[in-house]
Amino acid sequence: MAVLTREAAAARGDEFALVDDEGVRTWAQLDSRVNRLVHALRKAGLGQGDTISVVAGNRNEWFEVALACSHAGIVYVPVNWHLVATEMAHIIEDSGSRAVFAGHRFTDVAAEAMADPRSSGVELAVAIGTADDRRFNDYETFLGSGSDAEPEEQAFGGPMFYTS
Repeated sequence: MAVLTREAAAARGDEFALVDDEGVRTWAQLDSRVNRLVHALRKAGLGQGDTISVVAGNRNEWFEVALACSHAGIVYVPVNWHLVATEMAHIIEDSGSRAVFAGHRFTDVAAEAMADPRSSGVELAVAIGTADDRRFNDYETFLGSGSDAEPEEQAFGGPMFYTS
């Protein structure tokens, strides 16, 4: 189990950990999904010291990405969804993001930001909440590519905040 969710998953596995408009995650589900995401990120070539950007609203998946990065030694940049594409491209470039995770409501602006030459370092684009956007990998499919086994060599990652 992922270090940050291990105790809750063991003690309260069937209790709700996250709830949003799309569904719920029990502690056991959250732990499994975080493990899967850590493995999927590593399989995609991302690891300790890398940076990703996340453009998403209040969704269970936002927290899954944050927790997975926190266990894989990856820095995650919460990108404000109110920004326009040129502002997002600046953050993607400045942070050195190698991946972008975008909520379904923000895929158009995220795709526009990734088309900007400043985003040329992005190697992976994942859409949360939509499986039919060919510009992005589907989050659930990406998540499913990872094992739910306890990740080895966990390292603490965390957020990098940009402010105006």
